[in-house]
Amino acid sequence: MGVHEGTRAAPARGAGLSVAALNGTELAYDLSGDGFSVVFVHAGVGDRRLWDPQAGVFAEQYLVVRPDLRGFGESPLPGGPFSYVDDLKALLDHLEIDRAALVGNSFGGKVVIDFALSHPERVAALVLVDSALSGHESWPESEAFDEEEDALLDAGRLDDAVELNLRRWVDGTGRDAAEVPEDLRPRVAEMQRRAFEIVVPAFKASPPPGPVGWGDPPAATRLGEIGAPTLVVVGSYDVEEFRAISDRLAKEIPGARKAVLDTAHLPALERPDEFNRLVLDFLSDALPVEAG
Repeated sequence: MGVHEGTRAAPARGAGLSVAALNGTELAYDLSGDGFSVVFVHAGVGDRRLWDPQAGVFAEQYLVVRPDLRGFGESPLPGGPFSYVDDLKALLDHLEIDRAALVGNSFGGKVVIDFALSHPERVAALVLVDSALSGHESWPESEAFDEEEDALLDAGRLDDAVELNLRRWVDGTGRDAAEVPEDLRPRVAEMQRRAFEIVVPAFKASPPPGPVGWGDPPAATRLGEIGAPTLVVVGSYDVEEFRAISDRLAKEIPGARKAVLDTAHLPALERPDEFNRLVLDFLSDALPVEAG
């Protein structure tokens, strides 16, 4: 493990993209900065580039770790069972990081919540951004979205599947595309299309990926066990289901704080300056003194 909590044996400032062979696959990640570790886990509609507006700013104070989860960015999606939580643990072990602050957006939030319940001693703080939650029962609207996405992908209509995701996650609820920052849709479209280009052939292979392992009992029944200081961030234009999940996280995680930003599902990319100030202020209070 590392020399002391949250740090690596050597500074990583400017280390850039790396690939580690872990758990039967290759996990891509990049590092910047040095100091106490802050790990950013991306949404299912993005990859590590989702956190581009955070990397340089946070690296002035912390060691920033940005992995590509399996099937996203530069990380492949091999067949057979796996666990995103186990992958994250293996990456932290590989980097000799004993303890870190974890920031997770959407699907990434689901991963870091499960990680915090499985490995509480490894988590110094949590930031849950428009987070998903294992054990949460999907609403009918989400099930219909998943069915439509699957149908488009099965028909080979990747561009239409990307647009479907942009409307839901980038445009959000209660506004149209004209109100979205000009560069946001193409940036997210590039990441989402990359994920589809990995996932679609992976599920046509034999064996296909999965099943994916999650905590048992599920996190939705165990939120009261989370002991790390927690900040819940939610976009006011996100879909109603994710706003409801954020309300639940803020209510059931002991001592959790909640902040609402005028964004859809990706606050860190849509309003980076506001997001950065909010999270940096939270971490300055939540992390150990030596993390500063």
